[in-house]
Amino acid sequence: MAVSYIPQDKVFAVCTNQLSATPQKFSYSRTRANVFYESSKQPILTVDDKNVMVEFTCKSPANLAGTLLAFGAGLAVGALVFLSGPVGWIAFGVGAAVFAAGAVVTIQAVTHKCTDPLNSGNWLLAHNSVKINGASAITRSSILKCGNGGILTPFFDEASAAAAASSIANKNRWELGINVVASLGAGFFLPAAFSGFGAASLAGKVWMAGGRFIAGFAIFSGINYAAKGGMRWGHENFGDVKDNVTYDRMNNHSEVVMNQETGEMQTVDIDRNNLFGMSKPDDLVQDFEDILEVKKEQGPWYKVSSYKTVSVAGKITGVVESGRIHAADLDLQRRLQSLEGLSRQQLRNNAQARQLLNDLNNGRYPEWRSAASHYNPGRMNPSMVDDGRTVAANHSAQSLKNLKSNTFQGALFLIPFLGTILSEEARVDLAQGMAADLAAAPGGSKLVAKTPVD
Repeated sequence: MAVSYIPQDKVFAVCTNQLSATPQKFSYSRTRANVFYESSKQPILTVDDKNVMVEFTCKSPANLAGTLLAFGAGLAVGALVFLSGPVGWIAFGVGAAVFAAGAVVTIQAVTHKCTDPLNSGNWLLAHNSVKINGASAITRSSILKCGNGGILTPFFDEASAAAAASSIANKNRWELGINVVASLGAGFFLPAAFSGFGAASLAGKVWMAGGRFIAGFAIFSGINYAAKGGMRWGHENFGDVKDNVTYDRMNNHSEVVMNQETGEMQTVDIDRNNLFGMSKPDDLVQDFEDILEVKKEQGPWYKVSSYKTVSVAGKITGVVESGRIHAADLDLQRRLQSLEGLSRQQLRNNAQARQLLNDLNNGRYPEWRSAASHYNPGRMNPSMVDDGRTVAANHSAQSLKNLKSNTFQGALFLIPFLGTILSEEARVDLAQGMAADLAAAPGGSKLVAKTPVD
């Protein structure tokens, strides 16, 4: 059966990860175009065109932001309730750090752009025997797999696209809410599991420190795999998408494509169910020590370490990143701010400048001293002030970057099984929407491919 090619401005995009309730439109993003539909504003899209005209509000960064905020808040409160002494304050500090990182990620979620994750994704089921500007053409049968895990399909009928987008967004919002509630509870109750660590037997300490994490991760992965597989089997054999081609392809199709970063060929599936590789393990065995470890060092320094899974079977396998946060960076920035724009003579007579120079000579700010291009131990000069401000600003920025990076690497929280159900149902909505679109606009555009997939 002939299937339409995809012109820009004629085709709507719906994504399984969208929180916004409206569809968007696929857009042309390759470097040049010379094949058009009805006007020069409607180029025929290819596998190189992986963008939308208006960004979706995506559940992927929103889920991470909400989870971090809720887990951090719960952990901080739970640490005060269940733990005491240095351990309790460390746990509280980590909870506050996770919450702060959640605030950073929240800003990213609000300002999220589809461009980068879409560009890291792949169009599958393209029309590979038809090349436009050297790239394979895509049709209404093609599916775009986003780097954030979303699946996007083209719709010709706006009403069908709007209905699918609204239903998917509603389920994704419920999933977000469930994740937030589950993460808040997990953060609050987990410190209680470690309140008796000191009095536990050797075997008990081994279990609490590592064994239960490995067991929990394996159990969660197995149950979630079985749950996903069962839901997909039921939909494929008894549900409303039993004979739905799109749903079958979403579950079972894979092909060899080029990795955009390495240039190597790799096999990519649309959304196959995998036993391992789940993004979040069971919250019942998740502890703050899997996320971040903050230790006070000598002077004003704090050491931040993160952990992540290195092997399939385990979690706490080693420190993968460490950073140092200087408590005085912001204070130094404020002190240097007052010296901005002062001349050499003014700096010579300024009490703040003389005190900072004394601190420099006594080794208080070694990074600033080594970075100073015109260091003078006898008097402060404008170049030294500028270099100091740069160093302090970079330290502050790096501290936030370390905090965010460590939290990303360690943020392995529960994907509640209810969330899995809602996520699977969103995929069903997309497949049903595609069937409705084909019924409402069977002809698509006037430009069609007789052999849509090859």
